[in-house]
Amino acid sequence: MNITLRDIDIFKLIANYGMLSTKQINSICFNSIAMTTVLRRLRMLEDNKYIQRLRGLESQDVLWLLLQKGAEAAGVAIPKRHWSKNLLEHDHELISLRLNLENSGIAHSWIPEHLIRANIFKKNDFRTAKEKLIPDGLMATVADEKRLSVAIELELTLKNKDKLRKTLSRYRQQDGIVGVWYISPTTSLLNSISAMWNSLGGSSTGNRLYLSVLDDVMENNLSAKVFGHGRGAKISELWTPRPAHPSAQSVSNHDKNQEYSLSKVSPENHAPKCLDTE
Repeated sequence: MNITLRDIDIFKLIANYGMLSTKQINSICFNSIAMTTVLRRLRMLEDNKYIQRLRGLESQDVLWLLLQKGAEAAGVAIPKRHWSKNLLEHDHELISLRLNLENSGIAHSWIPEHLIRANIFKKNDFRTAKEKLIPDGLMATVADEKRLSVAIELELTLKNKDKLRKTLSRYRQQDGIVGVWYISPTTSLLNSISAMWNSLGGSSTGNRLYLSVLDDVMENNLSAKVFGHGRGAKISELWTPRPAHPSAQSVSNHDKNQEYSLSKVSPENHAPKCLDTE
């Protein structure tokens, strides 16, 4: 089959995000045309071993992964080859959140969890690496014309309070970030996180805790509320959005995400600093 420029864009996007749903690919690369047309092309790419489908979401949406043939065609690496079925809902929600924050202009750049993890395990022995603090993502943004790094944690359920307490304690001491932003589906879960943070001493060390409801962020974008200090503020009042640009227009740069060394990434060069890698 003939590979088009749009196919290459799809391969680069999947490489950048790890996986994408049919709806996400349609929205970014096909301008939301008829889903049957999108599916027909994706199935052709699947039949020719460029991409692979992955099922397991409650919504029954199909997810797409990049195969080696597709990576070679686009000149990119495959950042993550294996996805846990138990974490699939979380990982898909996280990618949707990232896309939302990038499209709104709040996330000026983003380092995903799998790249942070890969860098940490590359620089440390296994036992040491397991003890490192690894957020769901690191977002670079701007406030008062200063470049900042914010750790992102998407917490869908409160599973292990002891683990959460340890994680929050470490975030209070973490250098290189302005704070950690917990995004969760319910206010009760956010209240639990807030109470635990305050019991540890709150923001007395300088790092801040930010809290938002997931649906509010996804639906209201820059007008969504961020709590954690005072009565809360709109996202756009805390951080400065830059002009949004369609992801499909920047796919030619996405493969660079596979190349940069996290140890060299810092707020000063407009990307987040890697956590706890020393």
